[in-house]
Amino acid sequence: MSDSVRRRAMGGHPGAARETCPRWCVTGHGMHLGEDDWVHMGEPVALADGVLARLCLSVDPRSGAKDGPYVVVGSSEYTLDEAAALGVALVAMADAGHQAIRP
Repeated sequence: MSDSVRRRAMGGHPGAARETCPRWCVTGHGMHLGEDDWVHMGEPVALADGVLARLCLSVDPRSGAKDGPYVVVGSSEYTLDEAAALGVALVAMADAGHQAIRP
């Protein structure tokens, strides 16, 4: 989890995140205290070489302030727009590579 998400995750009470849980969240809320209970994490997607990507969002249970959602890839955190641009760039590079090897 990124430092920016961690900085906002200081406090809370068990189960607080469940009230604002996005449908993609797979976090088992109510089992941890503080930050770990109100950070929403999506199902991890395995990328190349064991690198995982997942959605992440923190919601402060006291104020309702949201940090994210972000796409976390390995140890890097991307805004949704940055992640979409990265995906488009990767597909374009793969397509260019395929065109280079076609007869």
